[in-house]
Amino acid sequence: MYTLKDGSTTEDPRLDLIFQKDERSRNYAAVDLLSARQEQPRYRTYSVNKWLDQGTEGACVGAAFAHELCSTPIRVAKWKDITMKWAVESIYWEAQRIDPWPGGAYPGANPHYEGTSMLAGLKIVKQMGYIEEYRWAFGEEDLALAVSHLGPAVIGVNWYMDMYSPNKNFYITPTGRHVGGHAIVVNSINPKMGYYRLWNSWGQSWGRNGWCYISRGHMAELLAQSGEAVIPLVRREMRPA
Repeated sequence: MYTLKDGSTTEDPRLDLIFQKDERSRNYAAVDLLSARQEQPRYRTYSVNKWLDQGTEGACVGAAFAHELCSTPIRVAKWKDITMKWAVESIYWEAQRIDPWPGGAYPGANPHYEGTSMLAGLKIVKQMGYIEEYRWAFGEEDLALAVSHLGPAVIGVNWYMDMYSPNKNFYITPTGRHVGGHAIVVNSINPKMGYYRLWNSWGQSWGRNGWCYISRGHMAELLAQSGEAVIPLVRREMRPA
């Protein structure tokens, strides 16, 4: 068992997301940006074409936002140069420096702890100039509309033992023992078939070439468990620093 910065625990060091809620986020709902013609979800897929691999390390927040920056509709310039090392040092460590908990995994951190929040990661990506704004999806229906009409999302959800191994159809199911929290990209929705596609940060050998499906119903369950979903907006094409 691993203890994270806020005192929560995880069975897997890769699952080091810390949930951080800010009630002010309620003022920034993604659906508020949608028009009447966007009131129904539609099929949409965003290309990522980047396979980061956490290995046995934490930094799922850094990897998830790095994957999002590599996604269409706007990829960062030189996105092919983005590496796991960059995701750790430029997003994850910097997020740990500004999150509300002491310590971190960056050089000189005291005490030494893993983990950070999606909110801290977002603030760093914004400070770096890649995005101007981000909006939140509050529940699965909001997420469906946001991914359909605005862009890929990053979600932070509980991770369960049975989610490690997608089934023969590459679906994951949130059953079994709870083992931690994970940040991961949602890069596709198919309302007719009732699924999302998740782009993971565990390399191409995981799932189906690094990704999996999850049903809308199971996504609704995860988001109802204090899950988080955010859509970075007004993105800029910039070279990774």
